[in-house]
Amino acid sequence: MERFKVSGQDLRDFYNQTTHLSKVFKDIEQDLRSTNQVVCRYILNGMELEERDELKFAGVTLDQVESLEYLTENARDLASLVISGWIQALPELIKNTEGLSLRVRAQGFNGLLKPIHDLVKNCEFLVESIITLKEMLGDQFLGAAPIDWAIAEQSSKKAVLEALEALTKKDFVQLAEVLEYDLSHALQLWMDTLKVLEKSIHGEYTGTHFNPKSTGSNPVGGKRLAN
Repeated sequence: MERFKVSGQDLRDFYNQTTHLSKVFKDIEQDLRSTNQVVCRYILNGMELEERDELKFAGVTLDQVESLEYLTENARDLASLVISGWIQALPELIKNTEGLSLRVRAQGFNGLLKPIHDLVKNCEFLVESIITLKEMLGDQFLGAAPIDWAIAEQSSKKAVLEALEALTKKDFVQLAEVLEYDLSHALQLWMDTLKVLEKSIHGEYTGTHFNPKSTGSNPVGGKRLAN
């Protein structure tokens, strides 16, 4: 991981004092993309921003910025960690989905609302992680791999929406079927997809466009700090 810092004055000299941070964030991330790196964290005026905070502070103008730091990571390395984590977690998630389907058939929603909500939340988190992976790796890289990415993404989103619909209608028969067939299938599809993608990242088949020797970037005058 590398760390960069740029002063508010340098930013104002490069842009102007009325420029929004959203523009700076976009330029930094675009510059880093050319060397297969991504921003892991922004630090504004000494305050670390969570991902949700980035939207909140995107409208801040540069006249309010004293300093901006950002931590970067090689996109391939970060993606590899995320993929490995999900490959380890998915078998348990699939097992829980199938088990929950049986319990819903047997007892309806009685005592199962929290496990159902937790399952849906985990699946939504999976979809969000997948979308982030897609942004990190880029369509060019994903297109080089024999992966039904769009199909897997559509299947998982559809299954989650159907599960939420059944939950809202309190239709435990429909929910059990969605869990057993649609959601379990979507999760297994992601399991297979991520295993292929992991092999692709590690160069176990030809076609990847990633350059493993990422050298870092220094966008908008940022100064690299000690690791």
